[in-house]
Amino acid sequence: MKLKLFLDSIVDSYNLNNKLLDVEINQVNFKLHSNTIQIVDPLSQQLIGNILIVDKKPRNNDESWLITKNSAATFFTEFQSKIIQYLKWEDQLSQSLSYKQPVKRILHVLQQKIINPLLIFDSSLKLLGHSSGSRNQLSDWQKSVRAGYISVSGKTNPKLAELFNSTEIISGQVCRLSGFKLPFYLQEIILRNDDHFYMIIVLEDQRKFQKDLAVIESVTDKIAATVGLHNFPYQSRGGNLEGLLRDILVRPNISINEIQNRLQFDPHRLKRPLRVLCLKTPHPNLQPLGTILTKFVVFHYEQYDVYVIEDSNPTIIKTIIQELEPYLKANSTCAGISNAFIQLHQFNQFYQQAVRAIKLGKSIGINEYHDYIAADLIDHISQDQSLSNYLSKKVLELKEKDQKLFQTLKTFLINRENKKETAIELQIHRSTLNYRLSKIEEKYNIKLTTSNQYLYTLLSTLLID
Repeated sequence: MKLKLFLDSIVDSYNLNNKLLDVEINQVNFKLHSNTIQIVDPLSQQLIGNILIVDKKPRNNDESWLITKNSAATFFTEFQSKIIQYLKWEDQLSQSLSYKQPVKRILHVLQQKIINPLLIFDSSLKLLGHSSGSRNQLSDWQKSVRAGYISVSGKTNPKLAELFNSTEIISGQVCRLSGFKLPFYLQEIILRNDDHFYMIIVLEDQRKFQKDLAVIESVTDKIAATVGLHNFPYQSRGGNLEGLLRDILVRPNISINEIQNRLQFDPHRLKRPLRVLCLKTPHPNLQPLGTILTKFVVFHYEQYDVYVIEDSNPTIIKTIIQELEPYLKANSTCAGISNAFIQLHQFNQFYQQAVRAIKLGKSIGINEYHDYIAADLIDHISQDQSLSNYLSKKVLELKEKDQKLFQTLKTFLINRENKKETAIELQIHRSTLNYRLSKIEEKYNIKLTTSNQYLYTLLSTLLID
């Protein structure tokens, strides 16, 4: 966009001389000097021209000027904010960190709690986002642009590139650079996909630095856990990884040699643990767009959208659950998450875990298989036709004659004979529970005097039910 068109959107009256009419808004730096906006070439750092900030039309029409009722500093802050919005730097940060809402939460936390400004750059030194600190919003933009470290175009910053390539600058230390008035703290954050980004704290208030650093470091794990998830590390020959995964599901006995021949790595050695997430789709072509899941490998199989998700950091699973729950509730559907696995040829087995979590769990929301593994084991044992030969005849008689007493016994055993918890769960008085337990013992001769009797009776109630 031309500077002229950009000014059209933010000021009512302005004048640009011929030198500035063709200036592209994405190719220049802007600096505030007194009541003048200086326009500087980002590469040569040479002055292109000036725009006076005035409150009424000047007599000299050869000059470039704009009229505003605000002070020069207030207008320049708004001007910078509009540029940031136009160039969608917040969107770039959101994309780099894979999805929007966690980014907003991270920046919101930092904005409220830290004093010194924070800048975030990607590995190519493009500015991704910022937090200004709580004292003076956008002060870091003004200072950094004024010092020539932030190019409005978003291209690599030559001064920063020179700094980061210097052997004198070490990650995790406070640094100084001639031409930049304030010291700053540089931290390189390594990502799971072998990429990295840079975090810079501008030390406006050095007394608060350690406190700010502690706050910032508390969220860097979250940032590192969510950056670059779209760079999925596993590929197949021909690039059709989804096709290979589908074949593993269709052909449970597919040979490991065939899998290995179609991959660019040994299926016994995943770079990091994975899980399977199955999303039960209420109707075709419905996917949770805008969530973290859009950055993972996904394909449709049977009645599920099947996602292969990473388990290299607890934040990933926690964030998936947090981001996916509103979508599941809005669409009255559910999802299942398997346990983690580290060998790709086990993919079919863990797909079945995710499906079982759906079938055994809640009809709406997230179901993790590890919460239902005992129920799955009991369900599997129950399929044995000879099971009735092993179950307690007394418990079987109780279930057939008095369902209420049977459920009381089952709840009591599941709660490890805790009468308080059992009464609360059954929503009955403690004395009512005592009466029922006495009746079970006297009428049906079911006693729990030893640990073996307790375990046998518990298994019988679970398997009979």
